[in-house]
Amino acid sequence: MHLPIILLLIASVSAGLLFRRQAVPDPICLQIAGNITGNVYYNPADSNSTSSNNTTPNPFTLAISHWMSSSSQTPLCVVEVNDANDVSAAIKIIGSTKTPFAVKSAGYNSNPGFSSTTGVHISLEKIKQVILSEDKSAVEIGLGNSFTEVYQALNGSGVNVLGARADGPGTGGVTLSGGYSWYTNQYGLGCDTVVSYELVLPCGDVTTIDTSQPDLFFALKGGLNRFGIVTKIVFKTIPQPGHIYGGLQFFDPATVPALINATEAFHLKSQDPKASVVLTLGGGILPGAILLSFYDGETRPADFDVFNGFNATFSTLATQDFSAMISGSLTSLQTGNRGSFASVSTTTLTHTLLAAVVNETNYWTQFTANRSGSLLQYDVEPFHAYGKFATDSAYPHSDSPLPLNIYYAWTDEKDDAFWNDAIQQSCAHLIEVARAEGILTEGSVYPGYAYGTTTGDQLYGKENAARLREIQKDYDPEGVMLLAGGFTI
Repeated sequence: MHLPIILLLIASVSAGLLFRRQAVPDPICLQIAGNITGNVYYNPADSNSTSSNNTTPNPFTLAISHWMSSSSQTPLCVVEVNDANDVSAAIKIIGSTKTPFAVKSAGYNSNPGFSSTTGVHISLEKIKQVILSEDKSAVEIGLGNSFTEVYQALNGSGVNVLGARADGPGTGGVTLSGGYSWYTNQYGLGCDTVVSYELVLPCGDVTTIDTSQPDLFFALKGGLNRFGIVTKIVFKTIPQPGHIYGGLQFFDPATVPALINATEAFHLKSQDPKASVVLTLGGGILPGAILLSFYDGETRPADFDVFNGFNATFSTLATQDFSAMISGSLTSLQTGNRGSFASVSTTTLTHTLLAAVVNETNYWTQFTANRSGSLLQYDVEPFHAYGKFATDSAYPHSDSPLPLNIYYAWTDEKDDAFWNDAIQQSCAHLIEVARAEGILTEGSVYPGYAYGTTTGDQLYGKENAARLREIQKDYDPEGVMLLAGGFTI
């Protein structure tokens, strides 16, 4: 009588062990899988899901990976959608079950939980299209595309779009943040050139958002993922005949003081809107500076003369295809680090602020050796008065704020707390320097660079933030989009 009971108990324990080894798909994932045309992938570490060969990464692993490894999380499953209808089916199930989720385009967001989740991970990877209108005045782009892919597709067409200035970032994250580009001096931000968005509302309805719906059209221009899931964007094109002049240059630390003077002079004196630069002041394992230069023309402009006489240790400056310049930005060399962004916006650049930035790189570099630090970079972006092109946008930019991007990278997870605290301290210090200089821009911290705890008022200003909260209530009364990580408006 007792032996069968013992065997039954042993069998039950064995079954329990097997259950833990071979994970059973979550019911929410199974429900989504039965309602979409796309694919659903599960964690290969917890199931029999394998790659097609020994060298190809599992699609689950590929889908959740981010440019910064610290931004990745392990979800219940990956939902690889084919189109807006798949997104609609998934968000209806997610909303009805109150399941946490995330949406990932290219994976360049620096804030953990913003495009990653322990719930349902929606990948837009398969929504790839670059469709140029017959008259070349507009182009439809899927949010599975990186801007690098867009530029390559448009190469030779005679037109281009306003997008990322480096290799890799996606159309979603860049444009829904606002969208600084190499053409900002001439045309404004990327969001200022948007004709329409294909949006899956929190209720699952698929709709087109354009000027006929001014509330959501406003909200999507800097409001990121708080109002639904954007699957396609139609952009106005801009003329891009022939080649451009541009590239990057590396300089050693001894050149930094003179480069600061030259950058300040460029900002104050440059009159040619086709000319644009970004000065990256670096610490950590790459001390010194990187100057990225762009000219919307084939020859070096006179406005770049302020940078003459500097001897670069490495340079890619040349007359070349725009897409080639972007592909040569070396962003891929930084892939896989842990890291974070933070940002300050100012009305102009002063020597005192730039000197303070250099001091910050020197101060925090002393901790890199013992804290697995790799790169400490401060991107100085001396735009012209681009605010004259601003449209009604969540991210306020009619007064041409200058975003300073702070980027810290490290390798060891145990140092996460240290570097996240350090980047916030550095940002706070530079805010105080800018405030003392009378150049701090309040209420327009660029969402694409902002640290995760930045408030809605800091991102958008009190008036815009209040307007966004009302729009959010109107279109998402059940708070479905709040199940995804993101800024608190």
